[in-house]
Amino acid sequence: MNRLAGAARQNNSDEAVTDAIREMITDNTFGEHERITESDLSRRLGASRTPVRMALKLLHAEGLLTKLEGRGYQARQFSDEAHLHATEVRGVLEGLAAQRLARIGLSSLNRERLDKSVEATASIIRRGLIDNEAIEAFAVANLIFHRTIMQGSDNPFIEDCLRRLNVMPNSGVGEVLGRDRVSWSLNRIIVSHSQHLIIKKALETGDGARAFAMMREHSSASAEYHELF
Repeated sequence: MNRLAGAARQNNSDEAVTDAIREMITDNTFGEHERITESDLSRRLGASRTPVRMALKLLHAEGLLTKLEGRGYQARQFSDEAHLHATEVRGVLEGLAAQRLARIGLSSLNRERLDKSVEATASIIRRGLIDNEAIEAFAVANLIFHRTIMQGSDNPFIEDCLRRLNVMPNSGVGEVLGRDRVSWSLNRIIVSHSQHLIIKKALETGDGARAFAMMREHSSASAEYHELF
């Protein structure tokens, strides 16, 4: 049983149960043709049927479940192609956010956040050692960079659409792939840092076209860059 399933057993709240089932779906726990029912999930999670029923309806609305004829649902399967499609969409959305922010202009707070993010990544590069501490520090700095741009775009629909992608593993805003999926290297972080500097310069100079193109490239090709390095 996964961590969230254990939490659902203890908590039994609508949110805990929904999160547990969502993780089961994104982990491909269910078979391709498996029928998912309210009663079966209640037994597996040790949760009452009411929160399970609410969770199934919500996850169906999110597109993670398909309603079957009669009783039950079928889980969406997350293939490598689905991951590719999700990252392509994320690239366009984050590119649009960067373009809008370039046109709006950086506030003093957003400028400060971007400065701190790139300085944190530069410190990792100067240290020259890629270990768990470095990867964690990079993940935080990267998240700050991406979230600053997304929130600074002043378009809540971009954030809403990006939030929808969070149902895909490693497809959220500023997501950094874990060690189980990539081999980390200093070169990989150097490339990411260089792209952040280019994006930041485009934002500072109000170059929306450059900000869009670089942010789209940066956000949609993260898995490909990891494989290259």
